[in-house]
Amino acid sequence: MTKRIMIIVLYVIAAAIMLLSGLCLIGLTQSLHISKPEPVFTTTEPTVTEEAFIMKQNEPTVIHIKKENEDKLLSWESSDESIVEVDSGGRLDAYTTGVAEITARYKDGSETVYTVTVEEAEKKPERNIFSTAITANEDILERNELGNQDLYHILVNREQNIVTVYTYDDDGEYTVPVRAMVCSCGLDKGTITGEFETYFKTEWHALFDDVYGKYVTGIDGNFLFHSVPYTELLKNDSLESDEYNKLGTDASLGCVRLAVSDAKWIYDNCPVGTYVKIYDSDETEPLGKPVPMRVADLKIGWDPTDNEEDNPYNGKTPEIKLPESTSVHLGDDYNIYRGVTATDSCGNDITGKIEAVGNVISSRKGEYKITYRVTDALNRSAEQSLIIWVE
Repeated sequence: MTKRIMIIVLYVIAAAIMLLSGLCLIGLTQSLHISKPEPVFTTTEPTVTEEAFIMKQNEPTVIHIKKENEDKLLSWESSDESIVEVDSGGRLDAYTTGVAEITARYKDGSETVYTVTVEEAEKKPERNIFSTAITANEDILERNELGNQDLYHILVNREQNIVTVYTYDDDGEYTVPVRAMVCSCGLDKGTITGEFETYFKTEWHALFDDVYGKYVTGIDGNFLFHSVPYTELLKNDSLESDEYNKLGTDASLGCVRLAVSDAKWIYDNCPVGTYVKIYDSDETEPLGKPVPMRVADLKIGWDPTDNEEDNPYNGKTPEIKLPESTSVHLGDDYNIYRGVTATDSCGNDITGKIEAVGNVISSRKGEYKITYRVTDALNRSAEQSLIIWVE
């Protein structure tokens, strides 16, 4: 009896232990359930970068993206194509004033939004298409034309073959450069140096060796400003063209040779008595040295800067030749200057002066517009546009 009671007691104790263990496990589970964090759900929003800039009407520009982003680019889009149009390469053409948003979208969902403000195109100053001269400070010169002081001083840098014309400043000193012209001084330092006053002028004048100068202004004795020599008097088509192509280098017997337009400018604008200084200096002149025009066909015999009506160069402008092929295979390397050439108004190669506006991303199919421009030494310009297809 005692043994049976002990067994029952042991069963009761075991059951109590199991019950307590279960309750503890439930409590622990509940405790763990309460402290368990709620799940967090996140959404990735596209990254939007904003930029702003100003461009001028009818002056195209290009938005360049980083090279490593070209393969990620999905599209370009304009909010108003009547204001700004964008091509596959990020070239912008502005047609009218206003504001438009240009959006570049990428494969990772990011975007770059460019707020483009289009302003009215600035009026470009008229350029003399018969001269290679560099001009400056027209406002001061215009003011001085109303004064009672000599308008010009002429300085000739014999060492660099540059003629620079100055007008006077507020203190009456001739420190304001208004015109720079390329010239040819004498071989072997044959041009005199010093300070002089011009003493005569004539439209044609005989020179040494049976040649003639046009628009002649006397400096001192037999030293003159004049055009490159002509072989016949009063014949504008008898220019010594090979001598003309030496402008910018020592070439004369001592006179200061100029292109016809520049010799005529001195003849027309600088009265007898104008101060002249001739000197040597290797320091940079304030307006620099103009790029001289060359003639490609020596047989023509005309100075291309002469504005006479029958000058065959009068109607000439630069020419740009574009490549025949306008398509590019997807992924091929492409240079927008490939196959594009240019010549100036006198037929000289000026391909190196071509400027292009546009961009071709050859890793993306699309339509790309390129505009080519070139300006020659006579300030005459040409422009051609081309559509490139990446297929």
